[in-house]
Amino acid sequence: MARARTLALIVLVGILVLGGCTKRRSANIVQHPEWPYQDYQRIAVLPFKACDRNAVEAARQAESLLIDNLTANGSFTVLSRGDLKDILTEQDLSRLADVADPNTSVPAGMLQVAQAVVVGHITAFDVDRQQKQVRCPRYAVDRNGRLRVVGEDVLIEFRHVARVAGSVRVIDVATGRVLLSYTVPPVEKDDSRFNSPPSSSPEQLGIEVAQEIATAFYRKLAPQTIRVKLGSDCLVVAGEYYEGEYEQLKKVPDDLDELLVVTRGLPKSCDRNCFRMAVSPREGGEYIAEHEFIWSPSLGQRGEVLRVPVAKLRNNGGSQFTAKLFAVGNDTPILARDFELVPSKAK
Repeated sequence: MARARTLALIVLVGILVLGGCTKRRSANIVQHPEWPYQDYQRIAVLPFKACDRNAVEAARQAESLLIDNLTANGSFTVLSRGDLKDILTEQDLSRLADVADPNTSVPAGMLQVAQAVVVGHITAFDVDRQQKQVRCPRYAVDRNGRLRVVGEDVLIEFRHVARVAGSVRVIDVATGRVLLSYTVPPVEKDDSRFNSPPSSSPEQLGIEVAQEIATAFYRKLAPQTIRVKLGSDCLVVAGEYYEGEYEQLKKVPDDLDELLVVTRGLPKSCDRNCFRMAVSPREGGEYIAEHEFIWSPSLGQRGEVLRVPVAKLRNNGGSQFTAKLFAVGNDTPILARDFELVPSKAK
């Protein structure tokens, strides 16, 4: 029995050491939107179009919130309607807000101030007031302590409902090309109360949903910084890959042909974000090798690999190196691995 316990303990320790338990650290990751926003520093947010007159205020508030969020983000110089009045007529603004395809011409004056325009549209705005009778059982506790139905109450349920949808496009001013097109399907929000109307009107609920939609637009338009937790084994230095595992190395034989620096197992919040792996002398200096990539879960168990010829390490003249993982746009590594180049006999 004692031998069995000892064997079980050895197995458990082995699991923990070999990867069942890895230390996690927090890091800031920038989520990059799926359009070339880096090339468009100056953007103009045009007046949001409303599907009907009932949606005008909701469109106005959605536009205002999007401008505020984009301005606070800091990635763009954001131009609002007021910034455009000096070069565009009301007719120009109206025509731009109706842009429906890449062939629609953009007024030449736009080139003076903006590289891209953001065109928003509240495409559906349905609000409703409802009321109905609801029969609710009335309960009482009898002499035996049991809960029994002793009657019913007839209540009036007042319900306010709003159902709103929207779309947004980003358009290159110089070419009229649509850089991004995104649609939010109808979102419904309601509020109800018995025997008196809810405190929020259907129109106010509609405005709140339109603001939620504007927030969804913002997340598609601008890079976002998020906090994630990364396992210590998300960045490894290895000699080879065999049967689903990497041969992890802290001491790298100098007669090895190439060294593998691998990023793997990043959390879902990192999907479609840009990263960079690099190798440098531990005391600092120029990078010996580097590689930029977009993380995708489709990379699987192998992850993303930077192949470093060991000859480059030998030619550097040192023996102490560090592999680093960066989120693109951040000069501070989010993970780092130290390793040493050693004579092959010292492996």
